[in-house]
Amino acid sequence: MRNPLNGYLAGLAGCLLAGTAGAAGFVDDSVTTLRYSQFYWKENNGDGVGPTRNEWVQGAQFSFSSGWYRDWLGLDYSYGLADDLNVGGNATSISNLEPDDSVQSPHGLAKPLEAYLRGRLAGDAGELVLGGGKKIRRFAQYHDDTSRILPASTRGFDLDYRVKGLLLRYSRIDQFTPRNENGWGDDLTNFRGERIDALHLGALDWRLPTGTRLLAEYAEAEDYLRAASLKLEHSLELSEGRALDFHATHGMQQDAGSRFEQEGVRGLYQAETRHDARYLDLSAKYRTPNYYAGLTWNRVRGDDFDRLFFSKDHGTWNSSAKLFYYFGLEDEEMFKLVGGGNFSALGLPQLRLDLHYAFSDHAAGYEGFSRREFQSLLQYGFDGLFKGLSLVWLHNEFHTKGTPDGVQRTFASRGPAGILTHNAERVYLNYVYRF
Repeated sequence: MRNPLNGYLAGLAGCLLAGTAGAAGFVDDSVTTLRYSQFYWKENNGDGVGPTRNEWVQGAQFSFSSGWYRDWLGLDYSYGLADDLNVGGNATSISNLEPDDSVQSPHGLAKPLEAYLRGRLAGDAGELVLGGGKKIRRFAQYHDDTSRILPASTRGFDLDYRVKGLLLRYSRIDQFTPRNENGWGDDLTNFRGERIDALHLGALDWRLPTGTRLLAEYAEAEDYLRAASLKLEHSLELSEGRALDFHATHGMQQDAGSRFEQEGVRGLYQAETRHDARYLDLSAKYRTPNYYAGLTWNRVRGDDFDRLFFSKDHGTWNSSAKLFYYFGLEDEEMFKLVGGGNFSALGLPQLRLDLHYAFSDHAAGYEGFSRREFQSLLQYGFDGLFKGLSLVWLHNEFHTKGTPDGVQRTFASRGPAGILTHNAERVYLNYVYRF
């Protein structure tokens, strides 16, 4: 079925392009890119519970973001294609594409990623930007995932207001396109298949006169789930480009109505008459122009912090404990060591290595619980003749152990904070050409 939004956007875009002779900024200030990518992922469950993957895929994404037509109207459009180059016979799961008859025979992707109209009013009182359509949205409480060959995206409308160090944002989302599926968008539903009318997102970003940054967000999937967080960031500038960065985040997640599955979700969530999870996240980092090192601590209280805003949601958590999976079980306390930098000292400033090691040793309702994650991310951005080409290698080891105590927990969850093991080797090759 033809989506009416498609026709509306195409028609309006035609009108805009027809009038660009009198509004050169629409084209002159535009950004047009073509991205070609190949991803190779080889992953296993380390004899535990988790996916086994062996996928080599390719994709292309065309993106156009206009300047402002007569300084008040703009357009963003993006279209993506992807298919497989090879899927190993031992694979039991595929993540970048959607299986067809089998994991080894996935669907190709061909879909609009963004089709979005925006308008603005600017003056001494600040800048107001309004927009509607399909696009990739990013909030601390929720964001459309961009870690696969093609990104996820959502349909809705947005309102942003900016003035003198203050940014206020609001979005209403009513449809979602998963990263590995085709289409203009699916309705939001819970795990019972019941429709969720909309996901509402509100955010405040305020830079205080002291230099401290305050970020507050509230999100609610209607009649289903709500979440909120408050974050403070502050940097102490030292000498010669060195600094100490600190942040503290407090957040909560609660059931918000009759569509919440109090009876539980098989394999994911236990039954609960009420859901109320809270967390505190603290971080300190020392950085120089070429390297950094730091420590993060996170603690969850109340219930497990692992619920999603709708059944196909890829999962977002405004916490340093959101890693390959969540360190988010009730009473789970995570410590994470981070470090990294570039290789300027060796004459390779384009080469960068980032590392972290995270661990926890207790979670309510599990006996013999432990969780560990080690990750290294090595990346190189080419310049000169090959500018726009980048190569990334991700190595990840994620291991969780624990047995339900039979009292508080009667089964081992396989959800975002569940008892999972996942070892991954991922290679990303990207080339972005700017017109």
